[in-house]
Amino acid sequence: MKIVDAHCHLESPELKNDLKNLIHQAYGQGVVKIITSSVTIDEWPISMDISKNFPQVEYSIGVHPWYVNDSHLDIYSRLEKFYTENRDIVAIGEIGLDKKIESPPFSIQQMIFEEQMKFAVDANLPVIIHCRGAFNELAQSLKKIGMPQRGGIIHAFSGSVDIALTFIKKGLSFSMGGALTYKPSNKRIETLKVIYPEHFLLETDSPDIPPVGTEKPNVPANIILNLKGAEAIIGRSAEEIAEVTTKNAERIFNLKI
Repeated sequence: MKIVDAHCHLESPELKNDLKNLIHQAYGQGVVKIITSSVTIDEWPISMDISKNFPQVEYSIGVHPWYVNDSHLDIYSRLEKFYTENRDIVAIGEIGLDKKIESPPFSIQQMIFEEQMKFAVDANLPVIIHCRGAFNELAQSLKKIGMPQRGGIIHAFSGSVDIALTFIKKGLSFSMGGALTYKPSNKRIETLKVIYPEHFLLETDSPDIPPVGTEKPNVPANIILNLKGAEAIIGRSAEEIAEVTTKNAERIFNLKI
């Protein structure tokens, strides 16, 4: 099997000092590509260096909604400068909106998210989106800014069928991770029926959201547990799900596998 971890954070202090071993372990489970996503500007060069040192790793750059502030008002030009110098970026992310936190203020989150979306549209780079409690606002922002033709994903997706259908129409797909190993909910089962096979990807979100039965830090090798969780819910073989999700990742992120 060939598996793609569509979203994780190898830049994390919990992981970055043991990358050679972690990537080797993931390869042993069939992981052929890992997309690592920065969450702050300071992490952009770290993401780039990890990708250069490990051919299995691709990287995306962005500022996560938890870390935005007024100093990011020039984020479009910062993204443009970095991308001009580093054309190997596969996506803009992790970016997004989060109404389940009090700070940073949502107005700043939305402003910075929309600037990052504008750059993704202009550069035609796919996006990796974080969204909690703000799907209506996300839809409004995408209606206002548009979507890159390459599309993108909402990662760690836990929305309803109606939400999934709304964003499929906008060109987005969905990645899921450790939640696939939780006790299945009717909402998750019904949502997977809608997004599988064309709009479903696998992720770990390492070092976060470890699968049931494992501990933090989560690691890319644990994606095999998420795959088995998807197999149990969807009722298709792990081999088929691995093939489908890998092809979806190849298409969206222009991966060479």
